Amino acid sequence: MIRSQAEGLDELVATLAPVRDEELRGSVDSAHGRELLAEIFATPVPLRRRRRAVLVAIAALAALTAAGAGLLVGGSHGTGNASAATVLKKVASVARVQRTLVAQPGQFVYTKTEYTALDTYVGNGTSYSAMIPWSRESWVGPTGGRMRQIPGQSHFISERDRNAWIAAGRPPFTGPAAKAPEALSPAKPLDLPTDTDALYARLKSDAAGYGPRLYDEMFVYVGDALRETNASPAQRAALYAVAAKIPGVELVGPVTDSAGRRGLAVAKDDHVNHIRSTLVFDPDTSMLLAEEEDTLAGNSFGYPARTRIETMTYLQTAIVDSLGARP
Repeated sequence: MIRSQAEGLDELVATLAPVRDEELRGSVDSAHGRELLAEIFATPVPLRRRRRAVLVAIAALAALTAAGAGLLVGGSHGTGNASAATVLKKVASVARVQRTLVAQPGQFVYTKTEYTALDTYVGNGTSYSAMIPWSRESWVGPTGGRMRQIPGQSHFISERDRNAWIAAGRPPFTGPAAKAPEALSPAKPLDLPTDTDALYARLKSDAAGYGPRLYDEMFVYVGDALRETNASPAQRAALYAVAAKIPGVELVGPVTDSAGRRGLAVAKDDHVNHIRSTLVFDPDTSMLLAEEEDTLAGNSFGYPARTRIETMTYLQTAIVDSLGARP
């Protein structure tokens, strides 16, 4: 998987020692605290991990604000939904017999994705969020690759965000550099075991530093790996089998993604960040069709429950014979 700057930030935050309330008093109003938070939000973070990094920063701000009143770290993990487990085990068996797209020398795996993600900006004593749509194309091959993303017209979820943006002088959400092609590393086999129990133990170990979000992060890891085009059929099968074992994963049932394709969806509620993450897949091919994230009640953004804050739709994947070519 491509390692982003936000993944490093997530891991760093996850390994921090517990902070006592008395150490935080007054920090939210300090110049250092404001500068640090502004720096976190100003750091460019590519792709899907950007939203997760924003949630970490907002949670940090909420913790600072809560100093003196105690830190709210609620949330619990229930047992897995039997229906979700049954469906995921069936999809695992489908995944095991699918062919892998393998690019030969001189070839590339082409993927087209449409996604919309919530970006939050903090600075000069204000903050606001907006939904930014993107169209992304990537070419990944044994010798390297390229990715290009084109931003669309941003829109606001709330009048509060719009008014804060206007008061800030209506700054642009993306600049010319947003459209610049990005070089990608050569494709390598995914470093994940194919045995279900071994993979479950590996992901649980990787997510151990997230405390009460352990199973939420495991579900995120499953989605990250299923998104990778270089996952083998055995690895994809193991990933679906692992998802079937994660406590709290629920069957949503038949859905239609933003491209109008029918699929099945499973979801996991994050009761710390108050976000629901959903994976949509084709039960006949096991291919990941889309990912979605919606707010739950009590989310840090202050949005109503069931507000969509991210959607990623994987439209096309195919082998092409040159860098920049399309099917």
